Amino acid sequence: MSEQAIEQPSRTRVRIVHLADHTGKLQVIFPYDSMLDMASLSRLTKRRFDPIANYNIEGDPLVKPNACSTIIDSSLLSHDIIELRTSAQHSYKEFTQEEFCSRFQGPLARYENIAIPLSSIDKPVHDIDQDAQQMQTALGKFQSMRLKQRLEETLEIPPLPASSHRIIQLCSNEHAGTDDLCDVISLDPSLSAQVISWASSPYYGVRGEIESVEEAIIRVLGFDMVMNLALGLSMGSALQLPKNGPRHYEDFWFSSVSHAVLMEELVRKMQSDRPRLGHAYLSGLLHNFGYLAIAVVLPPHFGILSRYIEANAHLPSDIIEMQTLHFTKEQLGAWLLKHWGLPESIYTAVRYSRTEDYDGPFSKLAQLLQLCHQLFNDQEPDESLLSTLGLSASDAKQSHHKVISSSSELSKMVDLISGSK
Repeated sequence: MSEQAIEQPSRTRVRIVHLADHTGKLQVIFPYDSMLDMASLSRLTKRRFDPIANYNIEGDPLVKPNACSTIIDSSLLSHDIIELRTSAQHSYKEFTQEEFCSRFQGPLARYENIAIPLSSIDKPVHDIDQDAQQMQTALGKFQSMRLKQRLEETLEIPPLPASSHRIIQLCSNEHAGTDDLCDVISLDPSLSAQVISWASSPYYGVRGEIESVEEAIIRVLGFDMVMNLALGLSMGSALQLPKNGPRHYEDFWFSSVSHAVLMEELVRKMQSDRPRLGHAYLSGLLHNFGYLAIAVVLPPHFGILSRYIEANAHLPSDIIEMQTLHFTKEQLGAWLLKHWGLPESIYTAVRYSRTEDYDGPFSKLAQLLQLCHQLFNDQEPDESLLSTLGLSASDAKQSHHKVISSSSELSKMVDLISGSK
């Protein structure tokens, strides 16, 4: 007689988020492997809630049952065991479905469909050549107008600064030298000052003053670095940081600069098959450029995206973008950089910076960006990724520690981009 397989109880871990509007607060409880659907909440409550915490990855503490209005995702009723914790400081505790439901029996609690399972959310197309079609189809859903055939006709693309055009042209000139680069940068006095100030930053620890772009190239940064740095700085003026973004994105440029210098550190530690240092730096500086592009070309939808990002801080941004926009900021950012004529290595690295299995052209740059994301999110570096890059875990962590330890110097460099000083 064969033994019957013992059916394992279904279990799920839940996430708690606190929301509020001008009339009161709301506690929502939903599976951790789902996305909180802010649109469903608005339809159910006829109210527009925003998260109370600006970026809470761990989740909010559980408010005492029946102390405030609580909406629980109906899918939790289909699980035998529900893992819950009362605060980020406590460990998860198991409750049977009966025990869980008994905690929320009062008049202030109800069950509704408020979450979207991650398994039902589409993924971006894998081929960069299909990005334009996927984005065009998504934009067609947003607009009542007839779908246009070309993405650049649908989007109002901001013009690229003249200095960026000149530097891009210089990038394609194999015979360009220091004098050519100095001549191009000197046409923009503000850009010249930024490059000199950057090279003079305590982060690079150079003795004596840097008085010219030529000195910045020869003594500190090198030709490739200055060319790509100048390009990134000039492009920073093309798209302004939005005022209605997620509150944690106030540090957008700090994140960009931190990624850039970490990319630089990691490339220096690679033993072989190194990408060009300047391209690594620029990839880091522009890795999140699609975020600004969404804000500029799709302002109403950017506001919706921002609310979803804050409410679902436990999820990678590309998942939230696919659900709300039907494309990712990496797709739009790479498309825009390509449209502006940047080197293929840069926009390809940006496009695949969150694609774990990418092994196509310029994969090393994309993989370095993946490693940067892991380090800045306090994740343990992936061993296979480190092996592919020829880096050790200690190399990666030491590089990250150096960048984090230099935050005050990096903040001064950020001021050069944002125009704060």
